[in-house]
Amino acid sequence: MIRPASTADAPAIGDMHAQSWTETYPGLVPEVLLAEMTDPAGRRAAWARNLAAPLLPGSTLVAEEAGAILGFISVCAARDPALGAGGEVSGLYLLRRAQGRGLGRALLAAGAEVLLRAGHADAGAWALDKNLRARAFYAATGAIPRTSQIGWHGDVAIAETAWVWADLHGVTRRPG
Repeated sequence: MIRPASTADAPAIGDMHAQSWTETYPGLVPEVLLAEMTDPAGRRAAWARNLAAPLLPGSTLVAEEAGAILGFISVCAARDPALGAGGEVSGLYLLRRAQGRGLGRALLAAGAEVLLRAGHADAGAWALDKNLRARAFYAATGAIPRTSQIGWHGDVAIAETAWVWADLHGVTRRPG
């Protein structure tokens, strides 16, 4: 089930986010960033702040199964003009055990609907160049690589590429 996140979900989203980083990013990012992003307490606190003051109403949605949060998407107006789109997928994460079941596409479609209601016809997402799974997912959902840059996460520089969906209406259509 895909549903809007509430402030009460902050601990579960934080734990899931930390676990997702633990499963996905070893070897892709420097250890200092990995340690920061896999700290459950830090992720819980960050999500408590994010959900208390969202950048866009209803901007975080979760994929839930049997009461457990398996993934989330967060969307907002683009925060960086270099993204090359009006809307932004600022986060899309799934636990490894939830991947390959259509939940990522369902979250992306639900996030696209939020962005369309907010007046954004297109959207982009930054993906680490080393994250081949994310790049393949974005390509499979119709996004095209637009621009590359060095992104800064604190003192850590990471090569990343903006992937852009030129028409969010195409993202919300379910395969027939």
